[in-house]
This record gives sequence, C-alpha cells and structure tokens, in this order.
Amino acid sequence: MSQPVDRPRRIEYLDLYRAIAIMAVVAIHATSTAVAHYPKNTFDHDLFYFWNTFLQFAVPAFLFLSSLVLFYNYNGKLNEQGWVRSFYKKRMFYIFIPYIAWSFIYFVIKKLLAGKEPMEDSMQLVKQLLMGTAHTHLYFFLIILQFYIVFPWILALTKQSWFKRYMPLYFIAGQALFYILHLQFHFERTGSLLPSYLIVIGVGAWIGLNFDSIMKQMNRFRYLLLGVLLGTGSLTMYATETIKTVLMEWPILTFTSLFFIRNAFTLSACLLLLMVSERVGTRKRRNEHKSARLMDSLGTVAFGIFLIHPLILLFWRREFTDDLARHFNLGIVLSYIAALLISWLCAIGLRRLKWGWVLIGR
Repeated sequence: MSQPVDRPRRIEYLDLYRAIAIMAVVAIHATSTAVAHYPKNTFDHDLFYFWNTFLQFAVPAFLFLSSLVLFYNYNGKLNEQGWVRSFYKKRMFYIFIPYIAWSFIYFVIKKLLAGKEPMEDSMQLVKQLLMGTAHTHLYFFLIILQFYIVFPWILALTKQSWFKRYMPLYFIAGQALFYILHLQFHFERTGSLLPSYLIVIGVGAWIGLNFDSIMKQMNRFRYLLLGVLLGTGSLTMYATETIKTVLMEWPILTFTSLFFIRNAFTLSACLLLLMVSERVGTRKRRNEHKSARLMDSLGTVAFGIFLIHPLILLFWRREFTDDLARHFNLGIVLSYIAALLISWLCAIGLRRLKWGWVLIGR
C-alpha cells in the first residue's frame, strides 16, 4: 500500500480572497433591484449598473479558487488508495446536504409568503432541487456538482505530460467549443453548465498544480493584468451592444470578440484578486490587525454567507422597500450591509454548533 504524502500547507491568505469575493457576491444581489428600478441613462441607474456589472467576476472567482485549492490539495494523493471515495463522501456531506437543506428552506418560505401550502406540490421541490432553482443563487451548486464529478478524471490526466504542459489551452479550447455549439444548438441555462466556466477552472487548476512557482512569477505581470481588467471591464459594461451592432454581419467575429472580452475580464479579475490577497495577506501575518482578523472571519464562513444572505435580502425587500421608497439609494446600501452582517453573524453562530455543518457546510 502506498504511504500517504504529507498534507500540503494551508494557504492562509485565501480566506482574504474568499472574503472579498463574498462581499462582491452580496453586492451583486443587493444592487440588482436598483438596476431594474431606475430608468436607463440616469445617474442612479448608471452608478448601480457599474457596480453590479463590474462585480460579476465574483461567482467565477469562487470556481477559480475551488479548482485551485482542489488541485493543490489532491495533487499528491493520486497514488493513495480510497482517496476518490473519501473525496466524494466529504463533498456530499459538507456541500450538498447544506444545499438540500437550504433549497427546502427557500422553497417553504417562498410558498408561505405567497399564501400557499408548502408541501402541496412536492414534485416542484424535487424539480427545483435537480435544477438548482429553489432560489436564484442555488444554481451555483449544479456547477460545483458537475466539477466534482469530473475532477478525479481531470486530476488523473495531469499525470500525462502532454496534458499538464499545455493544460490551460485545453480548457480554453473546451469552453470555446462549448460556445460554438451553443450558437448552433441554443442550450438552455448555460450559466448553470460547467463548460461555461472551463477557463477559470483550468487556469485555477494549473496554478494549484504549480502554486509556488507561479505565484513567484505572476507578480511581474500585475500592471498588464490591471490594464486588461480595466480595458475589458469597460468594454463589457459599455461596448457590448456596440460590438454586436457593428459586427452584426460577421457572427463569428462577434462571438470571438465577446468571448475574448468577457473571459479576459473574468480571468484577470481572479488573478489580480489572488495577487492582492497574497500581498495583503502575507503582510498582515507579520503585523496582525483587528481588520485582518475580521476579514479572515468573513472568508472562513463565506460559504455560509453565500447560502444565507439572499434570505435576508428577501425579507428586507418585503418589509422595508416601501418604508425607504423616498430614500431608495440609502435602502439599497442598508440592504447590502444588513445582508452581509446578519448572514455573517448567523454563519459564525452556526459554525459553533455541532450540527451547524448541515446548514453551512465545513
């Protein structure tokens, strides 16, 4: 029997990465109401549209990080017996039991708010569980499930030199092929399908496999990445419709341009967020501050915050939207603060309970 390898060291500053990413996720959901509320081409709409669109890298950032961490942690376990079974057991308990629990909670609460008997249509609940539609954010679990299914096979492929050497290119080609097929066959709910995120997953995996060497080299490209982020971010927010109009007669050019712009924006955001977390995180370890501990706490329970915060926003919009109608912008800001802080405190409390993993994982 092969002896297990030493467990890789924990990368402490990734909690800072998670903290920033979850703050962005909550901000996206909090500002979505304002984007829909205000007429286009008004200052208020443009302000909230900017933040809502610019922060759209947040969910791909979590997939990027999940891939990085999994390949970093499991790279040395391929020769261990039973690691695949242990991997799936851990994920089923600590990821999908919370998913089932929260799908049930959101389903019941929304039925009650609509004045309906929660369990009068149990098949609807089953369908929502399978489709990740019990609430707007739960589609993320379908993506994660697809990733977990293929992860052991991708990890096995990394032992092949032809795959590992050009690994990111295979993922780029895979996502490009998926979008070409989508243009032909018009798949539904592409945002819930793993191939829509192959680039961030592939680059995350590549960094996870070569973490120390890549982190030493990546800092040299920080200004290039910042320029790509700002440039492609501006194009994503303000030039997408123009590109579609100008290139209307050349669909392949439209596809290629938008594919490059959107993925360059998302990937550069993930890489810069990783670099910022590394620089700030390693610095704060030498000089601990309360703010550093707060951000670590936020990142540690980011999964719980992700699950809980839409519930806070649901009740906030139901109870306070009319009261704050005359101060709508203030209401949006307060809804963000309330959703973040209340879900944060709830997640911390649940984490201390023996059964808390049922609701926020581990």
